[in-house]
Amino acid sequence: MSILLDRQVLENGVVVEFFDRSNRYFGDYHRICIDVSCRIPLSAEIFGTAGEAEDKVRKARSVLGDEAIYRRTLDRMGVAGAEVEETRQRMLDEFSRSNFPYLGSSEFPARFVAKEMAGARKPRHLFVPKP
Repeated sequence: MSILLDRQVLENGVVVEFFDRSNRYFGDYHRICIDVSCRIPLSAEIFGTAGEAEDKVRKARSVLGDEAIYRRTLDRMGVAGAEVEETRQRMLDEFSRSNFPYLGSSEFPARFVAKEMAGARKPRHLFVPKP
């Protein structure tokens, strides 16, 4: 079960959400697990004001849906029960401090959508070893 810890809207419109999936795994030791997702609505503004922006939006939506989603997981094992809240907050603060400048830049949405589109076009090969 995931619990929404925080939701931030950055200057460029990117919505960053933090979901807690932490659990106790042995005695008084916990695994702190935070899923981070950034939702980027697909719109013509991402692709600029050129006439081909609408075509790019249509192509992106056909592959990615109405939004592109950036996902990361923050994970820390072996946290004592008395340190869970402090560790969780420190993880959120560290992620925000190191990643918000990048995620909040005006170039991030277009670059991320382009990367996702390029990844979607690559053929996926399944390696099956010979018996």
